[in-house]
Amino acid sequence: MTLPFTPALMVRELTSEHVEQARSLIHLAYSDSIYSRPMTPAELADQLLNETPPTLLPVRWRSHVVFMALRVGEPVGLLDAAVGLDGDSRGGPDHQPFGLLRFLALPADSTLRKEVGRRLLAAAYAYWRHHGVAVIKAYHPSTGYPTWQGGLGLLPSDWTDQIRLLTSEGFRYIDRFYCFVCTLRQELFEEGVPQSGLTLVFRGTSEDRRYQVFFRRTELIGEARVVRCNVEMEGRSLCVAHLVHWEVDPPWRNHNIGRWMLRRMLNDAVQQSLDQMIVFVRIHQAAAINLLAQHGFVEHPYRGYVLEKTLQA
Repeated sequence: MTLPFTPALMVRELTSEHVEQARSLIHLAYSDSIYSRPMTPAELADQLLNETPPTLLPVRWRSHVVFMALRVGEPVGLLDAAVGLDGDSRGGPDHQPFGLLRFLALPADSTLRKEVGRRLLAAAYAYWRHHGVAVIKAYHPSTGYPTWQGGLGLLPSDWTDQIRLLTSEGFRYIDRFYCFVCTLRQELFEEGVPQSGLTLVFRGTSEDRRYQVFFRRTELIGEARVVRCNVEMEGRSLCVAHLVHWEVDPPWRNHNIGRWMLRRMLNDAVQQSLDQMIVFVRIHQAAAINLLAQHGFVEHPYRGYVLEKTLQA
């Protein structure tokens, strides 16, 4: 039966009684995303109802809310919003927080996507203004769900409806990431120490391991972090090593220290019998991209974006 009118849309804040409905929206939205897996009910509740939801990268949360759009009582869209300082700006002043758009799920019905998206954004704008926000960051890597894209919250380039909606609302691109993948085999790389006086140590566990390079045992000159993730990819389960952070201090670059660290991390992943190592790299990191290619990494046909918008008073 065709209704003689268009049922009204209603947007309201998510409560615990509607978490299961939100779960279906989120899982449908990222079911085809790379290196992701469905959240358990407990994980989902922790992400959506927690004032300080757990993330792979550090975030300074100030406030967190989830808006759900309903049509005839049925959920058709969801927007996860927050106020705080993302991983790139945690050292900033507390009185200048960002609005953080963590996730946006649009309806399966393409005829509803634009209207649902705009209604959700209108509710989020009112929330951000209430908290005195001047700038909104959308899909910053540090604010993602830990089970999505290896834990990074980037907007995939093939989510064209979200991109069209956000750009039409005044969001602009501020960052772009590539994904590189290395299928791990049994061969180990030789780990020659680049020069005397260097020590490479690791801390943490096999699930979340941090590597540190010291000069003369006191001066920290390089760091890296690898997190083990159980994900689903192209219909199969994988256990992957996600290279989350990898950096050498500028005065020590071009001394093969980054190569040494990468080889140690790859060898450790092989010895743990992991399937792949993945890393998301910013577009301008040419040296890292070249080094990854030399060690068997290939580029995945994926682009991830971060967007930003200045919120008018």
